[in-house]
Amino acid sequence: MNENQAPQTPEQSPVVPTPPAQAGQAPTQPPPTYQVPPQQQYYAQPQANTKTRTPGIGSAQKEKWPAVILAFVLGWLGMHKFYLGYKSEGLVMLLVSAIGLICTVGVATSVMVVIAIVEAVKYITSTEEDFEQTYVKGYKGWF
Repeated sequence: MNENQAPQTPEQSPVVPTPPAQAGQAPTQPPPTYQVPPQQQYYAQPQANTKTRTPGIGSAQKEKWPAVILAFVLGWLGMHKFYLGYKSEGLVMLLVSAIGLICTVGVATSVMVVIAIVEAVKYITSTEEDFEQTYVKGYKGWF
């Protein structure tokens, strides 16, 4: 061993010089590898023209059958809308029904009953997955 040379430790591997690549030949060493820096989580912001809504009454996981029962029993008051988180639609049904009862016209309340029955039938005829996609995850306030 030469005095000018430092002794090699087992952790270090000897560096073997490589000859330069000839013209038209590929380099003998593989290209360096790069690490991709960690990315920030991306949360999609709601679009300006889409409606957002609160989860509604109870848990965020909404089931089909409570909505059906509410639509049949108290649908004319919009309770199934409130259950699903459609506050403005539920409020419209509640106010129209209340005004119809106060004015003793009955036509407005009858219209709300028909709307509630139609929506209950739509809920019944949809599958669990369709109900989840359309009314819970999606936004379909009427029919």
